[in-house]
Amino acid sequence: MEARKLRRRAGTTVVALVAAMAVPFAGQAGAAADGTVIGDKSLGANDIQCGGTVPVTVTLNAETGLAGNPADIELVLDRSGSMQGQPIVDLKAAAKSFVDIIDQATDGSLNGVIANGSRVGMTSFATSASVDMGLTSDAAAVKSAIDSLSANGNTNHSDAFSTGQSQLAGSVPGNAKKMIIITDGETTVGGDASPAAAAVRAAGTEIFGIGLGATGFQNEIRDWTTDPDDGVHYFFAPDSGQLQQIFGTIGAAIVVPAATGVKVVDTVGAPFSISGVAVSKGGVSQSGNQLTWTLDELRTESVTLTFTATHLPAAGGGTLAVNPTVVYSDAQGHTVAFPNPTVKVHGCAAHIDVEPEHAVNELGTPGQTHTVTAKVTDDFGDPVSGVGVTFGVLTGPNTGAAGNGTTAATGLTGFTYPGTQGLAGLGTDTIRGCFTHANGTAVCDDVTKDWVDTTPPVVTCTPTNNPSGGTVPPANNEDGFYELSATDAVDPNPQIYVRDTASSAVFGSFPSGTKIKLVQAPGATPTQKPGTGDINWKITLKGDALVSAKDASGNESAPVRCNVPPPPK
Repeated sequence: MEARKLRRRAGTTVVALVAAMAVPFAGQAGAAADGTVIGDKSLGANDIQCGGTVPVTVTLNAETGLAGNPADIELVLDRSGSMQGQPIVDLKAAAKSFVDIIDQATDGSLNGVIANGSRVGMTSFATSASVDMGLTSDAAAVKSAIDSLSANGNTNHSDAFSTGQSQLAGSVPGNAKKMIIITDGETTVGGDASPAAAAVRAAGTEIFGIGLGATGFQNEIRDWTTDPDDGVHYFFAPDSGQLQQIFGTIGAAIVVPAATGVKVVDTVGAPFSISGVAVSKGGVSQSGNQLTWTLDELRTESVTLTFTATHLPAAGGGTLAVNPTVVYSDAQGHTVAFPNPTVKVHGCAAHIDVEPEHAVNELGTPGQTHTVTAKVTDDFGDPVSGVGVTFGVLTGPNTGAAGNGTTAATGLTGFTYPGTQGLAGLGTDTIRGCFTHANGTAVCDDVTKDWVDTTPPVVTCTPTNNPSGGTVPPANNEDGFYELSATDAVDPNPQIYVRDTASSAVFGSFPSGTKIKLVQAPGATPTQKPGTGDINWKITLKGDALVSAKDASGNESAPVRCNVPPPPK
């Protein structure tokens, strides 16, 4: 007997009770390669309105180790006479359940197809062994072959190994080779099966062994398996009712879940609230804007976490990431990344532009008004309707003027106010338009308005009465009495000046309504002296008079000529 067998039998017999096999095994030496997990995240809308909702889906696309690394699996089932009755019935049920596990694990669907290159075959044995179903992807065909089993005859383990391995020896070179042998008794024909089992192992086939019923031959079965002490390759069932769970545990070991102990922590951004949280598998808990999704394991499947994110207007709009941080972890240490799609949130009032930025108005025209127009837009520059805008003149001659309006579909609303008349109306107004953001802060824009006076006064030089207030002289005004008048649209008191046409002499300033007597004395020095009676001033010039007026803004009228009368005849 080989040293391996002697060493294993020298130890204490270990009875692997089914009750201890409730948790599937994964990642053990000799099993299929680790599975894979790919993360995805999608939004149900690319564009929403301010305060709107967007469906969110976080997806885990998992693939078991078996799905990505195909295997050929040979079921080697005992149909000897001692399996008659309940044992053969329970064996059929357990073996068919195992086929379903492989079926679903290879593509995530229990559809009768063993996909992605894996195959299952069946050899049964009694006095001799037979191939009842060659390696196939047809799960239904394998289960039909299992259903056809009939218990009768002796027990030939050596032929069972040789016949089962003959199928695996001809399998796809790249596929892993696995054999599951179950028996309920010692070898009765064919001799010691250990050399045949060793040959199977030497060929690279992984052997799982199940002993049923009696305990006397358990060490022999342990010796056949790939690793009898790892809790995965050798099992003992005191009765056939435990075969279902044992086959399930072996299936889990072969399949290798994509991941176990999965946790996904999804943190939704502050601009959103969460509702309608649901998962297709596992459980989920919520703490504020953080969702924690847990799953015991992932096989070949696609599972989802879904919820509705509702935009909070106070956060403002624009291009927003809904759940920018999704962190994945599992017992296998997989690294899973997720995309970060964004949603465009339209219609949140974000900016205000008041126009015109700067304007100039001539105050000289009575009834002058100024109009500004505010446009409220969102983060994309699109107009926002229904927004209340307040206007006010902060500084300048019209400080305190105020108004308000509500934006139309164009995002526009206006404000008109009258200019203050007179000199007090001159200067620069600072006008502010504001709306209140959903977060309670004011969003404003300031513009300016200059109220100016560039219109010169109107001046006249009109013949007037004599010092005693008598009748206005005839048209030639031989006595030289004149009334000086000036009017201005802004300045109520423009000043009048008298210039000598024959010298540089200038007299004034005089208020409107001043009465003067003009005297021409070509050889004399121009002078201004108080008049008498109804005449305010006597002005002696070398030539005639040029009369002009100037207002407080410095605007000067064009001069009018006021001739000195000729000497009396």
